[in-house]
Amino acid sequence: MSSVEVMSVLFDQIGRPARRSRSIALTQERVSAFGAVTEDMQWIHTDPERAGAELGGTLAHGMLVAALIPAMIEETIDVPDCDRVINLGFDRLSFAAPVPVGTAICLEAKVIDAKPGPGRVDVRCDVTMWLDTERPRVCAAGVLRVRFIE
Repeated sequence: MSSVEVMSVLFDQIGRPARRSRSIALTQERVSAFGAVTEDMQWIHTDPERAGAELGGTLAHGMLVAALIPAMIEETIDVPDCDRVINLGFDRLSFAAPVPVGTAICLEAKVIDAKPGPGRVDVRCDVTMWLDTERPRVCAAGVLRVRFIE
């Protein structure tokens, strides 16, 4: 797909309602593994007994929630035949509520801007993450992405 075709697909998505991703479960195993990899073994994330007594249960790392955005956003932005995507990061990121371990989160995203560049298309999206079973917003981000066209 040429960059002109990709731009057309992306422009068609600008202003459309946000699309929802699948849900991802935040198990204690996932949270503890993230803590081990990032060396953030704070008890609120990794000690179910203490966190249970003091907080009612362990909480997912905010950065784990943010780290799941790239995988989840791919499900909400449809660009066929574009398999080379590089994430440039966030232009804003905020956490609105804790995410209890044992819950699942989902993401809603929409394209807000797309600009062509040499051999690529730059895409900006608005992202909101929610607890899957309730509606409290847990995270919001402005995501900067680049889709490279070969």
